[in-house]
Amino acid sequence: MTDDRLILAERSGRLFTLVFLACIAILGFALYLQHAKGLYPCPWCIVQRLGFIAVGLIALVAALHRPGPGMTVFYSVLGAATAVAGAVAAGYHIYLQLDPQRLASCVGSPVERFLDQTDIGSWAPPLLQYDGPCQLDPWSFLWLSIPEWSLVMFIGLAVALALLPRLARA
Repeated sequence: MTDDRLILAERSGRLFTLVFLACIAILGFALYLQHAKGLYPCPWCIVQRLGFIAVGLIALVAALHRPGPGMTVFYSVLGAATAVAGAVAAGYHIYLQLDPQRLASCVGSPVERFLDQTDIGSWAPPLLQYDGPCQLDPWSFLWLSIPEWSLVMFIGLAVALALLPRLARA
C-alpha cells in the first residue's frame, strides 16, 4: 500500500469508529431511559434500536477493516442507506404519534407480530424486549420526543456517512 492509501485507510477507520461510538452512545441513552426512567420501548422503538445497531455494526466492521477508497465508499453507502431506513422508521413512529387513532394501530401491528414471531426480544432482553405502548410524547427534551430525536440522530448519521469518504481524503 502506498502512503496515501495507508493514510486514507487510517482516517476512514477512525471516522467509522466515531460513527460506531455515536451509535453506542445513542443505544446507551435509550437503555438509560428504559431502565433508569421507566420508559419502556414500543415495537417501533425496537425497530429504531435495530437500525442503530445495524448502522453501528456496519461502522464497526468498516473501522476494523480500515478500508481503501473503494470500500470506504461501499461501507459509507451501506451505512447511510441503513440510517435512512432507520429515519423512515422514526418518521413513521412520529406519524403514528400525531393521531391517537393511528397510535392505537401500533398494538397488534405487522411490526409487533414480526417482532413476536422472531422472538427478537429474547436475543438481548435488556435492549430488544418491548413492553411499552406507542404513546404520545412520554418524554421530551428541547420540545422533541424520543422518535423525533431518533429521526434527528438517523439523519445526522446518514449525513456523516455520506460525507465520510470525502472527509477521509481531506
